[in-house]
Amino acid sequence: MYPALNPPMPTATDLAPRLLKLLRPRLRLVAPDAPIPLDEDLSRLGLDSLESIDLLMDIETEFGRPLPDDKVTVDTFATAASLLRLIEEVAE
Repeated sequence: MYPALNPPMPTATDLAPRLLKLLRPRLRLVAPDAPIPLDEDLSRLGLDSLESIDLLMDIETEFGRPLPDDKVTVDTFATAASLLRLIEEVAE
């Protein structure tokens, strides 16, 4: 059997755990065993501007693609859900 030439595109279900793994250590106001709400403001969960820069680099490394400069905005980094949408868009 030959391997698939075009593997299926990752879905939000596939990408979300990877993003949350990157976010977890940066959200200092979330208990280690507490779920990370996708629609909660990340700054209210403890993400600051310096951590956002580190997170950006880690996202690009983890997902193997750069995020377009024009898409890297305060709104994009507002929630895990908005970050996930951008990662899905870049993964397509």
